[in-house]
Amino acid sequence: MMKGNRHVVAFLVALFFQWSSAVIAAEQVIESPQKEVENITRELLATFEKNIHEYKKNDAAFIAEVDRQLSPSVAFDAIARGVMGKYSRRAKSGQIEQFSRTFKDSLISFYGKALLKLDDTRLTIEKVDAVPDTVLNAYRSGKARLVPVDMTVKTSSGTVAISYSMVYQDERWKLRNIIVDGINIGIQFRNQFAEAMSKYNDLQYVVDHWPEIMRGEATENNAVSKQS
Repeated sequence: MMKGNRHVVAFLVALFFQWSSAVIAAEQVIESPQKEVENITRELLATFEKNIHEYKKNDAAFIAEVDRQLSPSVAFDAIARGVMGKYSRRAKSGQIEQFSRTFKDSLISFYGKALLKLDDTRLTIEKVDAVPDTVLNAYRSGKARLVPVDMTVKTSSGTVAISYSMVYQDERWKLRNIIVDGINIGIQFRNQFAEAMSKYNDLQYVVDHWPEIMRGEATENNAVSKQS
């Protein structure tokens, strides 16, 4: 998916899910997330390194902890609709709600397990770019839908450029998308969903089997194919 260790990418994605919970509004004033993002990141890195051996012995407990910490910090409903793309318009409300839950659970499980596969990889924050006032002002005035936060992280194999797309919801910043070394993760998932729809031509099947589709384990034998 990108140069370097795939698990490092997964770790970076999961890592940012922590950052998005850092900012709470004071009297509805939307402040820049830059400083809080950096503080939460350093704290999470320290927590992960301190408990990694214990978590590797009990992956279910670790995934539950990831769920507890990340769920309030990610705009899962918006991400899920974006992943469904044009198919969200033909979906019933129950299918959208089901996919949002399935997407959330599968994503947290995927990244939680990816974290646990890290061995001697070390991650260091090289820099976090301040969000320009022009960008924040555009967001505050409704002229922009997202606020990007750019960061460079040093890994054992080099440096990785990361850009996080954030939205301000429920009096906190939440993750809406992430770009790692130029790879747009949201588009990657949306393409995966579109490919599954092209293959199975059954929205309910894709919703029901999204975790297997993400892992490449879904089979046509169980799908109700409507293709000619």
